[in-house]
Amino acid sequence: MTDTSFLLDRRRFFAGAISVVASSQLGCSKPETVVAPVASERNDVPLRVLFVGENEDKDVILRGWGAVAEQPLQIEVVSLERSECGGMESAVLEGAKKADVVIYPLVLVGAARRGDAVVEMTTDDLSRLDSEIGPLLTAARNAAARYGGGTYALPLGCSLPALISEAEVESPSSWEAYDRLVAEQWDGAAAEPTAAGWAGTMFLWRSAGVKNWLFDRENLAPLINTEPYVEALDLMLRTHSRYKEKNRTPDQIWLAVSQGELQGGIGFPRRRSGGIQDLQLAALPGVTNLSKVMLDPFSPVISLSASCRQTGVSKRFIQWFCGGEGSVTVRSRVAGMSDLREDSFSTGALAEYDDWLAGQLQAPLTLPCLQLDHAADYLMVLDQQVVRALDGEVTPQAALDSVAARWNELTSDAGMETQIRAWRMAQGMRA
Repeated sequence: MTDTSFLLDRRRFFAGAISVVASSQLGCSKPETVVAPVASERNDVPLRVLFVGENEDKDVILRGWGAVAEQPLQIEVVSLERSECGGMESAVLEGAKKADVVIYPLVLVGAARRGDAVVEMTTDDLSRLDSEIGPLLTAARNAAARYGGGTYALPLGCSLPALISEAEVESPSSWEAYDRLVAEQWDGAAAEPTAAGWAGTMFLWRSAGVKNWLFDRENLAPLINTEPYVEALDLMLRTHSRYKEKNRTPDQIWLAVSQGELQGGIGFPRRRSGGIQDLQLAALPGVTNLSKVMLDPFSPVISLSASCRQTGVSKRFIQWFCGGEGSVTVRSRVAGMSDLREDSFSTGALAEYDDWLAGQLQAPLTLPCLQLDHAADYLMVLDQQVVRALDGEVTPQAALDSVAARWNELTSDAGMETQIRAWRMAQGMRA
């Protein structure tokens, strides 16, 4: 059998297997809006995809899908600007009304679910995906595929920051030890992600060991300006002052270390299609025995829109993108995406990082990102204030006091009870 005939036979099998699931299970939540069944079998009606990401990745997805399916795609791109993400939530909720499938950041899953923009996936659908393309790695399933006891999205990438170095070093056991490593062994020739849009997330990664995570569970009072967080930002500022290179993104740091411009630092590759880099990799300071993992809030996930008009082909597209034939190459070329299913890892240019990442994603304990209503606003406020502290404009305490005050305002605007339920669901509990 030729490769082409194999792909065609596989496609027909997926089409038959998936189309038997009733649309009321993983279909449109409002049956009256669904196009008649005959329309869902046509391959001249474009599958509408809302994609939050970079415009250059649109063509990669179009070519990849076109190689395995006859159904045309119509992709609408919403630009992902981490440092100016305040309007992203409304753009996704509005865009989902005109889409069959939505690809968007993890942090917006809660808002999409509460806004009835996406539908929950059934146990049968998830079991079939596990059978066909392999089960998700533990942390990817717990932190990205579960929300409020249900599954409303599937992860497409879960990059984690690694401690990277040109030469082998003893992995620091704490952030204090990392500070000494930067000062004494690397002489400041290092960096961590502190560019606008990344500084706040890096601060959260540094704070992952704090016992009480971000909010009081009872009244959602921010804990971000309490002593453990202030100490974490103070140490971040001290180490930041030692760096010869500042305001870098994770990908820029990865490249700089691999090219010998820096001796070490914290970073990860943006895409998996780059050249081979021989780097030493280790978990972040303080991470022992796969302790709690926090995924990047902007990790890409995929959902079926509640406004879908072609349920069968939408499911086939989701299955393909999550690990179907030919999708590994596509994900390797799209920013932020990676392999997340057991036994699905490639042996490509960045296989060493992907192997390390797979080990980290076996962590059974995860920390929720800010999956609240207006979550992007919470993140943007944190990022801006962390940048101000690192630039010396305000003290760490003053910066985090400002964050806490603004978070209280955002919570009040959205409704405290609404946000308390949202935060419970972000931690895997039902509302």
